[in-house]
Amino acid sequence: MENINLKELFKKYNEETITEKELSQLYEFFQLNDNQEELDALLVNYFSEEVEESPSLAERAVIVKELAWKGIEQQLGMRPAPKYKRMYWWKGVAAAAGVLLVLSCGFYFYRELSRPSSPQFADLDIPPGTNRATLVASNGAVYQLNGAKEEIVVDKGSIHYKDGDMLPVKDSIQHVTLNIPRGGQYRVTLSDGTRVWLNAASSLSYPTAFTGKDRSVTLKGEAYFEVAHNASQPFIVHTPDEDVKVLGTSFNVNCYNDESGTVTTLTTGSVRLDSRDAAHTTELHPGEQAILDNTTFNVASVDVSLYTAWKDGDFRFQATPLTEVMRQIGRWYDLDVDNASIPADIKVHASIRRDKKLSTVLHALERIGDIKFEVKGKNISIIH
Repeated sequence: MENINLKELFKKYNEETITEKELSQLYEFFQLNDNQEELDALLVNYFSEEVEESPSLAERAVIVKELAWKGIEQQLGMRPAPKYKRMYWWKGVAAAAGVLLVLSCGFYFYRELSRPSSPQFADLDIPPGTNRATLVASNGAVYQLNGAKEEIVVDKGSIHYKDGDMLPVKDSIQHVTLNIPRGGQYRVTLSDGTRVWLNAASSLSYPTAFTGKDRSVTLKGEAYFEVAHNASQPFIVHTPDEDVKVLGTSFNVNCYNDESGTVTTLTTGSVRLDSRDAAHTTELHPGEQAILDNTTFNVASVDVSLYTAWKDGDFRFQATPLTEVMRQIGRWYDLDVDNASIPADIKVHASIRRDKKLSTVLHALERIGDIKFEVKGKNISIIH
């Protein structure tokens, strides 16, 4: 790609003097994953002082956001793009609408997350999830783990926190299950050096020492694995629908029972996937994702960061159905979501830290999706 002056193009974009060719260049630039930090810095620098003093910018951001969604839907063949009377200068550039979405949503989230919580949710605000977990031993002992410690380590039968503090285990333990509640997360280093990040409403069962021909663990929910290499002892992740077999690699597995299928996303190395009935198998390479729908594996290249951002403390959505967004929010904030109230045609493109209070997240989603939430206790629904 030819060199471009990002700041100059961005200035033209906001002044509405950008040409079709320049807009296409800007669009192409922001399709590259390694440009995301430069985009974020540019947005913060540009809008930090001007946004509150420029109603026209704020108004245009909303209009551009709406047009961008329609442009992307048109590209996906979802519906015809509407005609906007107030945006004549954008005619003929629907193919580059993706960048408008990135810019407007980046601006909108920066603006909304810098504001106080919405008064609508202030009295019933819910904090984000924290490091919470319970360790259940094969002998029946139950240990509530210290959230401040963040990670437990299994080392040849002994169990301790990453900082060295020992867990008060009295008897010998051969097998344990790490349970993460809704509104929680935790990490574990297994006896072979493999590290595992566990998301909310998940569990991992594993031995305190790996013996035999393989290293087998059982997952429910979602986890990210960085597997220690051992060619003579393959690492196997058993899920309700499939087995993931590796030697040494990093990958994410999402097998929540309320999702439509098991999703495996590979970051490094390679993995082999076998369906539970062993009738179907496939292999993944870095940057690929397999979705097991019933007994069929559907493999595609994806932006891996969208599916691993949670372990680094982020929600990341790219044309993500609001129904899926709300399932993630429900697990992280320990909420029961009324799925029947969620419009099927709303999609979200945004990035937001998972350490924000619920009110901040909902307020931003309301503005982006032109919807209204209602929260009663632990129940959340959308008001039509």
